[in-house]
Amino acid sequence: MLREKITYLDNGATSFPKPEGVLEAYINFSKNIGASPARGGYATAIEAGRLIFKTRLTLAKILRVEDPSRIILTKSATEALNLIFFGYLKPGDRVVSTRMEHNAVIRPLRYLQKKGIIEVLWARITEDGRLDMDNFIKLVQTSGVKMVVTTGIANSTGVILPIREIGKFCRDRGIVYVVDGAQMAGVHPVNVERDSIDVFVFTGHKGLYGVQGTGGFFFAEHVQIQPLILGGTGTRSELDVMPEEIPVRFEAGTPNTPGIVALGVGAEWVLEKGIENIHKHKQEILKIMHEKLVDIEGVRIFGPQDIKDRSAIVPIIMDSLSPQQTAYKLWQDFKIAVRAGLHCAPHIHNDLGAEKGTVRFSFGANNTIDDALYAVEAIKSIASEC
Repeated sequence: MLREKITYLDNGATSFPKPEGVLEAYINFSKNIGASPARGGYATAIEAGRLIFKTRLTLAKILRVEDPSRIILTKSATEALNLIFFGYLKPGDRVVSTRMEHNAVIRPLRYLQKKGIIEVLWARITEDGRLDMDNFIKLVQTSGVKMVVTTGIANSTGVILPIREIGKFCRDRGIVYVVDGAQMAGVHPVNVERDSIDVFVFTGHKGLYGVQGTGGFFFAEHVQIQPLILGGTGTRSELDVMPEEIPVRFEAGTPNTPGIVALGVGAEWVLEKGIENIHKHKQEILKIMHEKLVDIEGVRIFGPQDIKDRSAIVPIIMDSLSPQQTAYKLWQDFKIAVRAGLHCAPHIHNDLGAEKGTVRFSFGANNTIDDALYAVEAIKSIASEC
């Protein structure tokens, strides 16, 4: 039963392995181009700028953004969220978010609240880990709400939020809707215009199959954000303030060009494979996992007990072992790589009585049904020993 190779099921943290061409693009740029964009008139500097624009264009296609300059590149989704919160929110603003959010949302909002700058209203979740829409809508209708922030797909359960419904509700009320799409970009179809999304945040190293240290966000023209990081842009050097032009207004400093180039290759691979096809494939894996796990004694599935509106994230709790002990045995005995703990989303785990967290199986586009069946057999084996 034991496989010789690693069975990697931690794609919710970082996708692996990367598609062919991603790492090669990183190495090729570093080895043969190497220049910084907009910092020289010679051929390799111009090529660096062209390749960054190519990545921006591919990301715009994935999100259905008409103007690629509205795709701002950062080093992570976390940096992008900080830029948005600190660059948009003003004293006295109210923000509505949810109890299923990642710390990339929780911590900066908590900081601004503790400083007395904003008030945050946290929408409840249901007993099975979905968003309580009645409570959510009630909070959004509160006077003074200027921004709504939700995850696109919950990293703790794989629940896909009704972003189009939420977006329309916010748009009708003139409230800025921010989607933390760290788990959604490249995993589930997004259309920022159709879905009425004002700001969509993404990371490069998960469902877009790029490398760590890449990410960014889209923001609509009517959303006025102030830059968070100030400095050189390679253009308009005569100014002692940040230029007004985007995207450079929000991209001070030398960019991670090799990482951005590699991200572009990963994003192109996602487009070629088809996001709908990726989602459908992962739904098949999710269905098998759920069907097989419900019959294992001593194992509980955390969150929703069905696969409706879910991505292929499967969190479990074993009655006889801690999440960390379970993950250790999966690795030591079966070479299965998973994540254990709270997954940087403490609220939902506390609300649903899993204060120690879960063991999270998160499948990527390259995982197979055999991977899922192998994981199930491993869980059965561990449960039978306890």
